[in-house]
This record gives sequence, structure tokens and C-alpha cells, in this order.
Amino acid sequence: MKVEVVSKERIKPSSPTPDHLKTYSLSFLDQLALPIYFPLLLYYTSGSNDDSAKTTIERADEFCSVIKKSLAKTLTKFYPLAGKLIDDRFVECNDDGVDYLETEVINCQLSQLIQHPNIMPERRKKLLPFDPNDAAISNSVEPPTLVSVQVNCFECGGIVIGLYIYHKLADASTLVTFINDWANIARGIAVDDHDKQMEGPSFSLQSLFPQRVRDSTSYKPPNSVTRDEPPVTKKFVFEGSRLADLKKKGEVANENEDVQDQYQPTRVEAVSALLWSCIIDMDQAKKKEVSSVRAYIAAHAVNMRSRMVPPLPANSFGNMTCLSVALHTFTDTESTKKNHQCRNILTGKIRESMKKIDGEYVKQQLQTSDTFSNALKIIKNENDFPPSGPKRLMLIFTSWCRFPVYEANFGWGKPIWASICTLPLKNMVLLMDTSSGDGIEAWVSLSKEDMYEFERHEELLVYIS
Repeated sequence: MKVEVVSKERIKPSSPTPDHLKTYSLSFLDQLALPIYFPLLLYYTSGSNDDSAKTTIERADEFCSVIKKSLAKTLTKFYPLAGKLIDDRFVECNDDGVDYLETEVINCQLSQLIQHPNIMPERRKKLLPFDPNDAAISNSVEPPTLVSVQVNCFECGGIVIGLYIYHKLADASTLVTFINDWANIARGIAVDDHDKQMEGPSFSLQSLFPQRVRDSTSYKPPNSVTRDEPPVTKKFVFEGSRLADLKKKGEVANENEDVQDQYQPTRVEAVSALLWSCIIDMDQAKKKEVSSVRAYIAAHAVNMRSRMVPPLPANSFGNMTCLSVALHTFTDTESTKKNHQCRNILTGKIRESMKKIDGEYVKQQLQTSDTFSNALKIIKNENDFPPSGPKRLMLIFTSWCRFPVYEANFGWGKPIWASICTLPLKNMVLLMDTSSGDGIEAWVSLSKEDMYEFERHEELLVYIS
């Protein structure tokens, strides 16, 4: 596959940002966010409603023209994304714009990328504005790019929109809100004199979670972010029927009520527990000591918008996530338990950890004066959890399930697939809905050696397609 850049420019907001909005302060939760990029690839066919008389080039030109005009209008509402990040503390909203590239893709069909996602990771990287592994963590004094967009036009008429958004400014929910607002404008739902129909983002998080320190530049990301060798990211698909079976086998007794009271885990809980169980099993298999003990952690990024009291709007701009932490200490004496028994225990721990993230938790743990210092202590103390406890292995989960990624219709139909490329961190899992909506695609990032064992794990192979 050959990807040739045919144009590169800066797309600026269609209207200037008012003077009173020229400075956008990061929230406390933005300060804690890792300096990484959220990548997303949206795949579109040529569309059945297109005029058959138009050539592939004419359709691509028309699509790109609409994309650029609507992007400029969208940046007017999402004005911090078109600015310059200063000292990881605030954005100078100078309307400098975002990077925008157009490419031609030669010697590759769109269907090839979709049908063979795990054997073509390097090809998918070419559909993004830059390599995520090179840009995930940078010590450069230059301010990071906040948004980059690349529109890739295939010879078959298909189009892939690849884009990045900087995590310091936005979480996955904000990314999806941005994309769908952009798509709505592109369809003509909210343009020109109909522009008032677009509500746009809500900028309330800075006041709810103000910065806790003046000099946040002293904050450094945990060492697990930096690495000598990039991890391997692969996709594992749990189709609807197998996912239903996994959920049923994951039924757990409610520990707080009658032991006969059973609950069935959610899709995310069931898949997370299975993947966590496989990682624990792999790690225990490496152990040589007779009395090996290790703490295993499943940390889930939880969207707190709907958990606040009162709930925050879904279009709240910025980072509004925190980590729920499920802890399991595994010893050799437990190794005789059947896999599904261990998995059910893990399912219950994941569920309980997520239930703790509610309005009271946010108020007590995230909106207190010493929050920032406490958070830094937890992050820096990465070799022990708890501080005096056994060696730990942490698996980080983030779920984009139920986010309306597949609603991004720019006027040529909805995407036939949405994917990432690679994940920037080792021991990380990203969950997304399948295009049908009833399954889950798990993107798993592990070291090369661990991935070799993981993708051959017997329990995993039972449930993936």
C-alpha cells in the first residue's frame, strides 16, 4: 500500500474566537491526563447514493471540500482545539488551526484493511497524520499538536478519515462529541442560518475541577509510559452470540444480599474479566517460586459525566474520567481453581470497583483541596500497590462501547467500520462496539513476548471469533 500526500494545510476556525475566550485553562483532571494521543480511523465506502456519473476523483474532491468547510465551522465551537497549549496549564486560543492532510491510497482496497486488521498495522499507521508511537510521549519544548486530521482517498472510491486528539485536552467522550458535531455540520444540519441548531460543547469542567497547583510542569507521567520497544496491539472480536454465553457464565452472587441473588455482568465487565484472567494466568505460568504472591490490578477509565449529581451533559468538553481499581492477590494455593471460578471472582471485583465511582466519590475524592498531591503520590508509587504490598501487574482498560462512533455521517453514509491503530501503552485494553452493535472488539496492547502467549490462550480462543 502506498499513501501519497497530495495536500497539507492548516484549517482555522471559520469565525474568530472572542477576546474573552482567548485563554482556556486546563482542569485538574486535564492536568492528570497522560500526554498521549487518542487515534481514531473511520472507514467509508463510496456510498450508494452518489451520482453514478461522477468519477471517483470528483466524489473525493467533493467529500474533501465539505470536510474542510465543516471542520472550520466545528473549530469555531471547539475553539481550544485550534489553539496552542502553554506549559500544560492553559491553551492560548489564537485560532492557529489544526493540521489537515489529504492523501491518495494506491495498491490497496479498503476491504483489505477491514478484513485483515491484525496483519496490517503498519498500513493503518500510514492513514494517520503521524506515528503514534513516536509522538505518544515527547520531551520536546515545542507545544504538542492538539488535533490532526488526514483524509485518505482510495482508488476504489472508499475514504478513511484518520485523526488524533491530544489527551491533555480531551477524553474519548469529547473526541466522539467533536466528531459527531463535525459530521452534523457536514451534512448541512447546522450550517449558515441553521447553525443555532448546534448546541456545541459545554465548557464547565474548569470551574468544577479547577487546577490545584500553579506549576503543573513539575508533574511527570509514570515510567510505564516510556519504553524502549513499542508494544504490539492486536484486535480480538467477541461476537454477539459468544458474548452472550460469556456473560451467562459470568453470573456472580451478590455479596451484599442473599447469596442466591445472581446478577449477570455487563458486556464490558464480562470481557474485561476474561482478559484480566488470561493475563493473570499467563503471569502465574512464568513463576518459578513455590510461594509466589503478586497483586493484579484492573484499572478502568470510568466516564463520570452520568455519575455526577446532578449529571453533567454528555457534551462536557475535557477530561471527565477517573480510574476504578480492582485488586486481586493471587497465590499458588489458588491455582487449582477452575478458570471460570477465578473469572467470576474477578468479575465481581471489577463490578464493585466501578460501583464506587458515584457522585459522592467525585465530591469527596476529586473535589478536595489535597486531591492533586494525593493523586501524584498514587501515580508516582508505581512499583507497589498498596505501598507496602506485593509486586503488582496492572492492566488498564478504557471502553468506548455505547459511544456513538458509528453515527458519524458526513453526508455519504455512516462508517462501515471504526478502529484505532495502535495503543501507546503496554498492558492496555481498549473496548469498542462492533459495527453491528451487539459485539465487542477488544484492542489489546502487550509486549511482543506476552502477545505471543496471549493470542494462543485456550480460554480466550473459546470466545473470540
